[in-house]
Amino acid sequence: MSSAIDPEIKTSFDNNDHELDSSNMSNNSPSQPQDPDPEKQSPVQTNIIEVPDGGYGWFIVIAVFCFNVATWASNSAFAIYLAHYLKENKFEGATKIDYAAIGGIAFGVGLFCAPAIIYFIGITGPRTCIIVGGCFQFSGIMLAAFSTKLWQLYLTQGLLISYGLAFVCIPANILLPQWFRKKRSLAQALSASGSGAGGVMFNLAMQHIIEIKSVKWALITQAIICAVVTGIGCALTRTRNEHVKPTFQFYDIEVITKFGFWIMSFWIATTLLGYVVILYNLADFTRSLGYSGSQGSIVSCMISVGVFFGRPTIGQLSDKFGAVSVAMWAHLLVAIFCFGMWIPLRNYASAIAFAIIVGSLMGTIWAVLGTIVSRIVGLRKLATTLGSLWVIIGIFGTVSPLIGIQLRSSPGAGQEYSPIQYQHPAIWCGVCYFAAAMSLWIMRGYLIARDEIAEEQNSHMDNGELHIKVPFKKIFGKMFVLSKLRKV
Repeated sequence: MSSAIDPEIKTSFDNNDHELDSSNMSNNSPSQPQDPDPEKQSPVQTNIIEVPDGGYGWFIVIAVFCFNVATWASNSAFAIYLAHYLKENKFEGATKIDYAAIGGIAFGVGLFCAPAIIYFIGITGPRTCIIVGGCFQFSGIMLAAFSTKLWQLYLTQGLLISYGLAFVCIPANILLPQWFRKKRSLAQALSASGSGAGGVMFNLAMQHIIEIKSVKWALITQAIICAVVTGIGCALTRTRNEHVKPTFQFYDIEVITKFGFWIMSFWIATTLLGYVVILYNLADFTRSLGYSGSQGSIVSCMISVGVFFGRPTIGQLSDKFGAVSVAMWAHLLVAIFCFGMWIPLRNYASAIAFAIIVGSLMGTIWAVLGTIVSRIVGLRKLATTLGSLWVIIGIFGTVSPLIGIQLRSSPGAGQEYSPIQYQHPAIWCGVCYFAAAMSLWIMRGYLIARDEIAEEQNSHMDNGELHIKVPFKKIFGKMFVLSKLRKV
């Protein structure tokens, strides 16, 4: 009998093992009557996917670290270009809305095609997809250096860079969950800190090059750095698809009809609506206090310093206490600092402190996204689900800069700067992060309630447990209790 069993799948029926969970209900014979009460369903066969939790997985951490340097870190440097464009008015006829729109396009438009990119990954593999993305990104940044008209900037620093980011970061984000389980949040946080390390480099270096040379040479340098770093990550990329057997579809109807998917979508939407506003505007906010562009770039750089040191800490805490719980508190703290520190902020030292504190917390989503998604839908449906969620990220990442720049007020008559220009964006970001924290609180109650039902069915999270129906009354009741079965 043992020869007929897939060597990568361990089958267990031990009702006392808290780590197990149920496979698809389709394993039940159709001739047997099904109990409509999910809490009374009989245990079903459980399939556990073998995960090494290390080994070559640490090289995958380095690879994804490189991809984050080349994508999100590179993208964060737009704050420097945005502040420069707003001051110099380099492109004839351009308004602050145009520049904000370009930043939004660069962040999110390429992600609209995430389901198609996921399907492309299924056909060609992640490495080919990343190479395509690297070519898009290099072309976009290099051509932006030679752009002289606004429409050219829309196509290069906006559209081409956006597709480069999407074709690199989407396959990168499905790699790590295949290699880690117990240390999954830590591995993701370490790789996500690449956007912090790269952000420090890009923000300081590009500002310096702009000052001593020009925007053109800053963009040329950035293009070369991104191409080299992407190449290093690509050389290290490996998958465990033969073991995990993931699905690569445009969408999964079973996933998008479940409560877990929609509460994740709300969390992502509200987070992005605040995250991009803070990311892109702290450099210009510093200038609104009367400081120089160089000082603004340093404040923007401090976000990346916070990211570099904060995300590994978030990852360790998530593995110890649960990704959803840690993310909930991190989002709530960002809201508190936006209300309590950003609104009354009036000096350079406080701006640096605010950037470091908020930078360490506001990007928690990138440290725990893969962990939370795999927790809710399982490893096999991870790629397809992320494809749908990247569309949400793209939509709200695109509109966020427009909202932020519209909320920014103009200085009074005869004034070049005003310290209250960013009062409304600060309130907006606080509200968004508070809403995100509340959605994570509800998600936490949902998972605790579902875990209790899954425990009675002898199930394991690798299979997603999407078939388990959780009553809303039970969800809200479990928001106020500690999880006794699994980390949430």
